[in-house]
Amino acid sequence: MIACARLPHLALPAAIRQDPSLRGQPLVLGESPLGTVIAASEEARRRGVVPGMAIKHAEQCCPEAIVQPVDETGTARIRTLLLSTLYSLTPEVMAEDDGYAFLDLRGLRLRWPDRQALARELDHRVEAALSARAAVGIAGTIFASRLAADRALPGAPRIVEDAAAFLEPLPIECLPLDEDQRGYLDLLGLRTLGDLRRVPRVAFRRQFGVKAIGLHDLAWGIDARAVPTWRPPSRIEESAPLEPPLENTEALQFVVRSLIDRVAESLKAGGLGAREIVIRLDLDGSPRLRESVRYAYPLTTGADLFERIRGRLKRLQPPAPVERVTLGVRQVEPAYVRQPGLLLRRDGLQETLADAIGRLQEEVRPELIQRVTIDATAPPVSDCRVRFAAVTGGDRRG
Repeated sequence: MIACARLPHLALPAAIRQDPSLRGQPLVLGESPLGTVIAASEEARRRGVVPGMAIKHAEQCCPEAIVQPVDETGTARIRTLLLSTLYSLTPEVMAEDDGYAFLDLRGLRLRWPDRQALARELDHRVEAALSARAAVGIAGTIFASRLAADRALPGAPRIVEDAAAFLEPLPIECLPLDEDQRGYLDLLGLRTLGDLRRVPRVAFRRQFGVKAIGLHDLAWGIDARAVPTWRPPSRIEESAPLEPPLENTEALQFVVRSLIDRVAESLKAGGLGAREIVIRLDLDGSPRLRESVRYAYPLTTGADLFERIRGRLKRLQPPAPVERVTLGVRQVEPAYVRQPGLLLRRDGLQETLADAIGRLQEEVRPELIQRVTIDATAPPVSDCRVRFAAVTGGDRRG
């Protein structure tokens, strides 16, 4: 199954994020004065402005319209934010600037057996990230899910179980037709997808050619397109110059903590967790110091990330004052989510213990962290005798 989330054109939330005062205003995006409308807010649409309309015509329909060019950079940031938000549910996601985003739901059946609940969660996450509501349609293909989203409302998803029955009464304009195809089908009296399906596939191919046979397949709900696997940008980095340079490692910890909080905000916005963070210290007249901190599983919050970093900072003895601190995330994954039904009992406790042991080994000498085991060779005594064994890096299960 494929879910389609229908949003306003992504250039609109990008413009509002840049200037919040535009929210609720009749906003029109496009190249003025000779260009066409790329996107229009709901307030402008209610006054008759639609995408593709000439800007001059839009200004006549809505004299109070605020006309601005599309911010390509801001739109790209919003697209990445949307993809990162969807990626927190599944990696098979794609988003288009016109506001349509798609998710492949095949891997979510165990976590989200209720599709209505999944659609509500999708709407909630998108609204939290973009401050915009999504209308969600769920169907077996990209084509059908998009049409379902067009007929859904925010908070009222449209879930299609029988694609053929759903598509039959829809107008022929739902297909990606060129002008010649649309005119010819109109002359033939084919007004709906159901009308088109009554034309034999062989006859349709003979009339329109091999390249158009995909239109006949779409009318039957056949769409072989797959949602591609998206990967989030792996470079999240924060840096701060220090003036004057710092020699005190205690003061350095305060600087690093503020940077790690900014890193955590970027991770949270993308629904991501960090598995490795690299600390770079630029020194006054000395070679740069570099430390790598790894985590047992993806972490997002600043407090969790800083716990391991603090131990490294305590051990650092920079040979010269620190002029700049840089934190870079080198390995990101979707934010840590449990699926208890797929895991062994108590593995969460083992993983937590492993992380705690790792933190202790960072803060004190590793050889001081030892495991308690029963010594079966000890002579019998009234109480149990134990032997302490050092915990190695590959043996931290508790």
